[in-house]
Amino acid sequence: MNDPLNNDIWYGELRTAKGNVIIIRDQQLPPADKGRIYLYNTERNAIIQYDESIVTPKLFPLDEEQFNQAKSQHKKAWEAARQQFMRSHNKSFSYKTETAQDSAAKVAIKEEDDEDNDDFDDDDVFD
Repeated sequence: MNDPLNNDIWYGELRTAKGNVIIIRDQQLPPADKGRIYLYNTERNAIIQYDESIVTPKLFPLDEEQFNQAKSQHKKAWEAARQQFMRSHNKSFSYKTETAQDSAAKVAIKEEDDEDNDDFDDDDVFD
């Protein structure tokens, strides 16, 4: 559990001037914006997007005892937050995908409407 960037789920400590907090990093979460990472902050009970260049040097591994304690203390809350996060991100991704598909379908329908195989000129109706 030493390298926070090379484990699927990593429990560690974020050390800042404001204090230390147990965090969880999950490589299976959807990717964050470029140059940012998602970490579950146990004090805030939320998955938060952090600036990777700022936060990575402040992440420290837990020893085995700390890891076991953190896992038993935070696993249920982490899993609930993860499930909610994944649900909300899947919906937004799904919405974007549906919107793109809907737009493509509307364009295809419009193109079909513009194509007619008869000799009748639609524009003559309005003259």
